[in-house]
Amino acid sequence: MTELLIDIGNSRVKWARAHEGQIVGGARAASHDSLEHVFSEWRALAAPPERVRLVNVSDASVAGQLSDWMTSHWAIRPETVHTPAMGGGVRVAYARPAELGTDRWLAMVGAKAAGYAPACVVDCGTAITVDVVAADGTHQGGLIVAGLAAQQEGLAQLAPALPRVKWSTRAPFLTADTEDALISGYLHGTALAIQGIVRRCMKNDAARLTPVLTGGDAPLLARYLDMDVCLRPDLVLEGLAQLP
Repeated sequence: MTELLIDIGNSRVKWARAHEGQIVGGARAASHDSLEHVFSEWRALAAPPERVRLVNVSDASVAGQLSDWMTSHWAIRPETVHTPAMGGGVRVAYARPAELGTDRWLAMVGAKAAGYAPACVVDCGTAITVDVVAADGTHQGGLIVAGLAAQQEGLAQLAPALPRVKWSTRAPFLTADTEDALISGYLHGTALAIQGIVRRCMKNDAARLTPVLTGGDAPLLARYLDMDVCLRPDLVLEGLAQLP
């Protein structure tokens, strides 16, 4: 069966095709205000998918636009996936599983299916989430911190005189001007926070955890980490592909 898998995050829509539980051809992404780009790519597909599944951690408007397009062009209604207490080989730690972002659960499903568990899964998006999952799929819990874009947006609101900056693949640690100081703070500071959190998780867990980074900012932040990690930018979609 050919599937279309969709991950609607806080700022981007990511999608990929899948066949028999495996991603085909890699994932594509577009911002929420560029949905026409998504639609043009879907029009170019050789054939409509037989099934569409999506996860949505944003508001309902983006999912509604995608659903309306698919209904109109393919006569398909997407299936929205929600976090269960137990699913995909992962047992959620939350007493109220629905409060755990479905993308976080699916990232753990993807990590376990790829053979990384026990793992510390770090999803680097608008929010940076960290979740520890044991070898048997038991979720040990997690935490949330602000991602790069959220940090910059928050500082811009509180200190509007500071400039907005663009991320760099090479940024010095100590700098001699305000713009570079901000870039260093965002990138090195966030990387150091991730390292500290992952190492604390490793210290507190008797098993040897595999750090797995995913999400839109994962490739960038991985450059600034002083530790070995497994980079899987499309882990949420990989997890979604594993569901029956």
